[in-house]
Amino acid sequence: MPRRREPDPFALLVGTRIRQLREEQGLTMEKLAFESELGSKGHLSNLERGLARPTIHTLKVLADRLEVSVLDLLTFPEQGDRQKLVDLTRHLGRGTIRKLLKDLLKDMAPLEPAKPPAPKAAPKKAAKRQRAPAKPKKKKRTS
Repeated sequence: MPRRREPDPFALLVGTRIRQLREEQGLTMEKLAFESELGSKGHLSNLERGLARPTIHTLKVLADRLEVSVLDLLTFPEQGDRQKLVDLTRHLGRGTIRKLLKDLLKDMAPLEPAKPPAPKAAPKKAAKRQRAPAKPKKKKRTS
């Protein structure tokens, strides 16, 4: 697929995010391209400038080398508090995340709608149904 002349707006957001995470780790474009199996510095440059749309596989390969989740490549902290919160969790350990999740779930419990009572179990069927006795066949009349 030929590269675009003008950046795709969403691809540019993703590319800018890739650049932020790359620079945060002190990686050059060349080092990230070759260590991530992407293999091409030019392709990475096009991705970062929004001139190429990344595939799911490309996002996974880059995320693995950057040691982040694919979610982190698609999180844009400057776009609101929720995304900023998601971004901040990148820097937390598993134990801290579990504790925060537990506290959030506890705090949100009153907000959840009451669950309807579980349906009662159906009575167990008899082992085998008894067949009704067969009706005797009527004899044909012959004249």
